[in-house]
Amino acid sequence: MLITVITPSFNARATIEESLASVCAQSHPHVEHIVIDGGSTDGTVEVLRAAPGIRWVSEPDRGLAHALNKGIAMATGEVIGELNADDIYLPGALEAVAAGFTARPGAEWLTGRCRIIDGQGREIRRPVTAYKNALLRRYSLNLYLTQNFIAAPATFFRTAVLRELGGFDERYRISVDYDLQLRFARRGDPVVLQRVLSCFRMVRGTLSMSGFERQFAEHAEQARRHGGGHRGAVAANQVMSRAIVLAYRGMRAARVRG
Repeated sequence: MLITVITPSFNARATIEESLASVCAQSHPHVEHIVIDGGSTDGTVEVLRAAPGIRWVSEPDRGLAHALNKGIAMATGEVIGELNADDIYLPGALEAVAAGFTARPGAEWLTGRCRIIDGQGREIRRPVTAYKNALLRRYSLNLYLTQNFIAAPATFFRTAVLRELGGFDERYRISVDYDLQLRFARRGDPVVLQRVLSCFRMVRGTLSMSGFERQFAEHAEQARRHGGGHRGAVAANQVMSRAIVLAYRGMRAARVRG
């Protein structure tokens, strides 16, 4: 099974080498790594030129979803995963993904666990991760419509279905993954691997940190769009998204006062 990993990047010189190395070190022998760079000016392109075994382009794009869709168009693998330029795969992750899809040939998507790390690679927010893992163990479409507990760096899709669904929706700037995953979820449940596949890096300046209010507004809209027949779950998403935004505002205000 050939797995294509798509990495969108923009001015990611500080972290992209570690991301590239985590893909290169995978034990699964059939991996295609495509990097879609948005025209970086910080030395990222020089790293890409020197990196062995990757395909890459560097040119301006219209945002994250557009970059990922360019990667999908270039992909030749049977399965596609998304790994941002500041995230990493853990050893053996892609081998586990291939085994999971092979065991469930009718499955259209697969996901696993993901840790949250800081800029130095130290695990942070363990209670958040434990909470998401608990929800993941109990996955259902109705539960997933209440909140997004699936991590993009630990999620993989059948390429043919991904293209059939039109890829990532470019109307969204930040929450591009939840929308796509809900479209897959309406078709069927994912294979859920109860093992850690990746690490998501959370530092100031990333989209998930700088644009969290817009992210959760997009979450609420996406639940409404894809939540037909699950009114209670959609309503819960609206309440939870608003509550999370208020909590983040409170924490940010406390940091400023401190």
